[in-house]
Amino acid sequence: MAKSKLIFKRSTTDKLSVKGVLSEDGTFITYTDENDVEQDVKVADLLKVFINQPIEFGVSLKSDEDLDLITSEDDE
Repeated sequence: MAKSKLIFKRSTTDKLSVKGVLSEDGTFITYTDENDVEQDVKVADLLKVFINQPIEFGVSLKSDEDLDLITSEDDE
């Protein structure tokens, strides 16, 4: 049986994000707050609001590298 193309629904999303450095033991994240002060927060404290709830969990690593620009002089 085909699914209807008409869908009427409301979705509510609670989202937590933090950018920082995970401690060696994986229990703390060090981040810089709005006053440029480094803060430590427990990972467990961040996740407490989601206890016994279905969640999606994602972690990513990002690295940046400055590259040399290639100019037309370098092509010669």
